[in-house]
Amino acid sequence: MAVDVRKAVRVALDLLEAEGLDKLTVRRLATALGVKAPALYWHFASKRALLDHLADAMVAPVVDRLPPPGGPWLEWVENAATALRGALLSHRDGARVALGADLVVARSLGEFAERTVEVLHTAGFSLADATRVAGVLVQFVLGRAVEEQARPDPAREAAVLPSIPFPLMVRGMRERHEAGATAEDDFRFALGILLAGLRSLR
Repeated sequence: MAVDVRKAVRVALDLLEAEGLDKLTVRRLATALGVKAPALYWHFASKRALLDHLADAMVAPVVDRLPPPGGPWLEWVENAATALRGALLSHRDGARVALGADLVVARSLGEFAERTVEVLHTAGFSLADATRVAGVLVQFVLGRAVEEQARPDPAREAAVLPSIPFPLMVRGMRERHEAGATAEDDFRFALGILLAGLRSLR
């Protein structure tokens, strides 16, 4: 039976949502599609290859909505980073799926970086520096999203604070909890630091 790659990716995304990344395998996907595993290995030689296709599907909607360069470049970077984070967090284990992606297959993630380079270069960064910044931006968003998806819910996090052996960290985290700070607030604070650095470079 011929395999429809786009259908296979949709089913794999459903399995990811239902069972999580650790239980997602090419064999498990083959069973869900009603085909033999070798038929899928022709398209997805390994789990990493399958994840690259999933990462591409997750990020594609973000790339489709990115505005062209030419407007306020710092605002563009902020909005793009926020949109990428949102796309990764909208899928169970989405950030882990995208970690280490092959940009030839996960093309939309590569296109995200390419568009970022274009915006920064148009704003006056050298191409060399623009590629560095694009790499930092993608790595920052991926790393933050991985941490957010691994983070316990606020109530549980607050409950374990007394067991943490770093008193200043505990006091600071307790202040954030009492102020009602969210993961979104933490992300925007960290992104603001990155943006301030970029502003100073320009």
